[in-house]
Formats: sequence, C-alpha cells, structure tokens
Amino acid sequence: MQPHPPAVDLDQQRLSPVAISVTVVLLSSGLIHLAILGLLGSTWHGPLSFRKPALFGISGGLTMWSLTWLMTQLKPRRTDRMLVDSLSLALLIEVAIITLQTWRGVASHFNHSTVVDAAIEFSMLGLILYVTGGIFYLTWRTCFLRAIEPAMAMAIRSGMGLLALSCLLGIAPSVLGEASLSMGGTSEVWGRAGVLKFPHGVALHAIQMLPILAWMAQIFGLKQPVRVVQAAIGAQCLFLLYAVWQTSCGRERFDWDTVGGGLLSLAAILGLYPALAFLAQGLSQDHGKS
Repeated sequence: MQPHPPAVDLDQQRLSPVAISVTVVLLSSGLIHLAILGLLGSTWHGPLSFRKPALFGISGGLTMWSLTWLMTQLKPRRTDRMLVDSLSLALLIEVAIITLQTWRGVASHFNHSTVVDAAIEFSMLGLILYVTGGIFYLTWRTCFLRAIEPAMAMAIRSGMGLLALSCLLGIAPSVLGEASLSMGGTSEVWGRAGVLKFPHGVALHAIQMLPILAWMAQIFGLKQPVRVVQAAIGAQCLFLLYAVWQTSCGRERFDWDTVGGGLLSLAAILGLYPALAFLAQGLSQDHGKS
C-alpha cells in the first residue's frame, strides 16, 4: 500500500504573504500620498486631487487587511489562498491605476476623452466587479464561521454585510454620475447638493469597526457584549439610512430636514450606548478596587 499523502495544512495555506504584502503596499501608498497632499497644500476636492490615491490606498489597505484576517475566522477551504491572493491583486491594480492617472494629471473616473482613458476606466470597472463578487461570496461564507464568541460572530457577519452593501452603493455613483453628466450636472453631485459617494463611504469600514468593538468588549470583560455590538450595528444602519436619505433628497451631508435629523439623532443615541457601557464597566472596576 502506498502511504497517504500528507494532509494539507489549511491554516498555513490561508496565511497569504501576497495579501499581507499588498496590504502593506496599499496602506503605505495611501499614507505617502496623504503626506504629499499636506505638503503641497493642494485641494482636497476635485478629480485630480491627491486625495483619491490617498483615500483609495488607505481604504483598500484596510479592506484587504480585514479580508485577510477574516479568512482565519472562516471554516477553511482549499481555494481560500487563491481567492484572497486574487482579491488583493485586483485591489492593488485598481489603486495603482487610480494613482497613475492622478500623477498623469487626468481623471480616473468618468474619463472617456481618449481611447486609453476609456480602456482604463473599463478595466477599473471589471476589477471593481470582481472584488465585489468576492466580497459577496465571503459574506455568504460568514454563515460558516469557526467556533467564536457570539459578539464577534455578529460583528463579522454584520460588518461583511455592510461592506457588501457598500460595494453596491459604490457602483451606484458610477451609474448616477453618468446620468447627472448627461443632464448637464456633475458626476459627484445628485440634485441640488447630494454627495453621491456619501452612502458608500458610510458603510465601507464597518468590517473594521464592529470586530474591533467586539474584541474590546471581550478584553474589558463587558457583561453584555452582544448588546453593545447590536447597538453599534443599529447606529451604523441608521447612519447609512441617513446618508441615503440626504443624497436622494439632493442635500449636503449635514443639511438635514426633519426626517434626516431624526435618523441622525437616533444613530447618535444608539452610538452612545457602547461608550456608556465601557464607561460603566470602568467605573465598576474602579469601585471594586477601592
């Protein structure tokens, strides 16, 4: 009889040096361009601002860091390494294109002025759709987490759900921006003053905030960590509804009406609950020591 082949070390397989390297490169690029933006004193606004490579680098790096960490919380599959590597490379190429276009002095989005620029934008759309598909797949995979704390499981599933929703809200500005341009408007504003990218940005980084909150609740020994995470999720969802309402009504981010003000107030109230829970825990520990 032939000996059985050695079992695949799936834990080691999912620790991808490619994904980790891409995360470092993206974060470094974002921070460097943020420093360049500050040193040059250039504008924060506009399609040619160094804000774009700065924010895309930092945001892409944080997202890739979260997806790489997420793989350690999922029940392993043999294709995990290939998946996380391909997602990281797709994000790297997308941010590289945006950065290159900025240094070229041309817009990376809504730019069809030349065949090259149109091909670049089409390529970015393909990369975005691929990453979005991967994120939706991983969101479904969060139904099959390893045995972890309930608060952390809730944070991961909700964070990935909001990230997937954010991806859809990131595609919407492309469609609506083109429609706005065809009507003589701008690609970044809907109606009178609605910021098309506002809802996308609001939900984008819940996958970092919610697990960090669950981890802190565990570290500080909160008695009801699930409620703390639930309150944070509720606040995040209400703030997202507020962002969608403001944009759809053609209002600036904080130019709210009665409905917008109500949503923002409820989000703030729920957002205070985790802070009060940590404060109460700290006071309880101090009282116990005394």
